[in-house]
Amino acid sequence: MMTIPERTLIYDRDISGHHLDYLQFLVEYLKKMPETVRSQFVFVLHEGAKVRFGKDEKYVQFRYIPEKQLEAFMALTSVLRRASAEMNYLTGLVNEYNANRIIFMHIDAFQYEVGRGAIRRSGVKLSGLLFLPFRKYYEDGSTLKAKVRRDLRGLRKGLQINWMLRNPNLEKIFLLNDKQGVKEYNQRFGQRFDFLPDPIEVGKMAEKSVETLKNEYGVEVARRVFLIYGHLSARKNVSNILEGLKQIPAEERQKMCFLICGEPEKGYENTLFSAIQEAEKKYPEIQFVKHFRFFDPHSTNEVFKIVDVVLVPYINFYSSSNILGLAAKYSKPLIASNLGVMEGLVTHYKLGVTVPPHRPEAIGEAMHRYLHLNQIDIDGKPYLQDHSAEVFCQKLLF
Repeated sequence: MMTIPERTLIYDRDISGHHLDYLQFLVEYLKKMPETVRSQFVFVLHEGAKVRFGKDEKYVQFRYIPEKQLEAFMALTSVLRRASAEMNYLTGLVNEYNANRIIFMHIDAFQYEVGRGAIRRSGVKLSGLLFLPFRKYYEDGSTLKAKVRRDLRGLRKGLQINWMLRNPNLEKIFLLNDKQGVKEYNQRFGQRFDFLPDPIEVGKMAEKSVETLKNEYGVEVARRVFLIYGHLSARKNVSNILEGLKQIPAEERQKMCFLICGEPEKGYENTLFSAIQEAEKKYPEIQFVKHFRFFDPHSTNEVFKIVDVVLVPYINFYSSSNILGLAAKYSKPLIASNLGVMEGLVTHYKLGVTVPPHRPEAIGEAMHRYLHLNQIDIDGKPYLQDHSAEVFCQKLLF
């Protein structure tokens, strides 16, 4: 007989990138549970998430943060002040719902709050996903400036972790896809870190043919499609990717299509659009196809079915991304950064190639290499088997 869990709030204020996908896994998992289990969980989410989860409200409880409250959070430009305001809001909901636990779907910004005396004394049990752990040998130290920046970042990260762990009610901190990182953190800080597989939904596949989908997305059938996908921020490294095109001869570039899909991050739009416009003028022989919008799971599956190569040479980013899972699902190769968790995963599962993200010429050479291959063979099944949504949900919820 299943033990009834404690009353739990699952908190995520963000709806960008893959946040809603992770939440969707949890919702679908709980929908299969008995009502006595489901009723113990309340999702506290951005008001905009109602579009995604409105149909699930008869099965699972949701508390949507009102627009005025969201605006009040975002008006606070300091990360610490914003986290304090959000924690105060959550504390009120803990009392309202008589909850005993909070699961943070992104705990990074709350590390100071978790260690604060008032939160420790509240007795509320806490856990969450830490997306940006520090691993010294993942980060660039090739120049004095980079080394100093890396060492200062490491010092700050260590202080944040130690402060957060002052709270005895902090039960688990999860690191996505990073078993070695979990081992190192447990040795350094104590046994409160755990591995969490970055999940991928394997059941739903795009049904339309590649030819039909290319036509719908405006992609010329004969071209090899290189994808930049997701929350379009500086970490996507678009400028260096496009700079790398000069490594490819003009006659080879005629075979290329750049498919850019996702929502630009606020404040990054001008940089992104300028880089793309400059590349369009410089390389008119390349087809550039842009879809600047939110991609739901259905559209995401369509995009990954029609592409040939997925570009993830992220810059100043050392964690995992569920784009690896999406590429593995459709057996599409990745050009990834040679730093961080993604380098280890791409190499171990033979999902593509890795390159120095700061070197446009290396990215260009990798793209050129994939242009020459008549057939690209990637077996994503081993990765998918090790990253099931069921394991993700079980570990996080129970």
